[in-house]
Amino acid sequence: MVRPRLDAPVPELNLAPALAGVKSLMGDQIGTRERMILLAIDEMLKHGPADFNARVVCERLGLQQSMVPYHFASRDGLVVEATIWAFRDWARNGIEALRRTTGNGERRLRAYVKAEIDWATQMGPIALLVQYPMLSEPVRIKLESAYGPEMRRQLEYHLAVLTDMVIDIRTGSTNPLDYDESRLPGTDFAVKNSNEFLAATSISWACHGIQMWASGSHLSTQSFWSLDLPKIAVKFSIKNHIDKIVSIAKGR
Repeated sequence: MVRPRLDAPVPELNLAPALAGVKSLMGDQIGTRERMILLAIDEMLKHGPADFNARVVCERLGLQQSMVPYHFASRDGLVVEATIWAFRDWARNGIEALRRTTGNGERRLRAYVKAEIDWATQMGPIALLVQYPMLSEPVRIKLESAYGPEMRRQLEYHLAVLTDMVIDIRTGSTNPLDYDESRLPGTDFAVKNSNEFLAATSISWACHGIQMWASGSHLSTQSFWSLDLPKIAVKFSIKNHIDKIVSIAKGR
């Protein structure tokens, strides 16, 4: 096997287009460790987390298999790193889509939900791994130990933003969202806006549900797609679900 240059540009890894967001988050200085993470996500996207083989990652880079324990301690360690980077991409994706969208709260909320669905559609089984990292108990424990606070912080950030969108929709205001995950509104914000916060929680759950459906990686989804339904029926079903989410925001 010819060993590729480790200073070669990342596109030579032949990654799935869905990984563009993760690549972007990693920045320009991507070394061997980062490339192994990208390839791990790519392999899990193709074959699913359960059948992921870390050896293939090494083969694609022309590395010895000993590079897995060297950089990640074990296969599970590599899965944990792949999961957190995919999670970071998910966390960025919806919020950025919302912030890019101009107009009222409903328009921004719809942009957020669409971005959630599009991301899950592209990431497939990775979407399941990110939202429900139950591949194995050791992976779950390692993920919680290393990144639990970061993940909870991001979820709190999403809930704060969704709460502000509900407030905007119900009052006709336009919140500038002048905070990020490092500087969130305090608990008094949730208490003061308890009805809107509860609605935002329901919206978050509803988004997770349609993300899992869009990922196409469970039996009910596979059964649905196997039916010979026109694509317009699928689009109508998704639109109807988004309309229901907006109805929750409106308090209907």
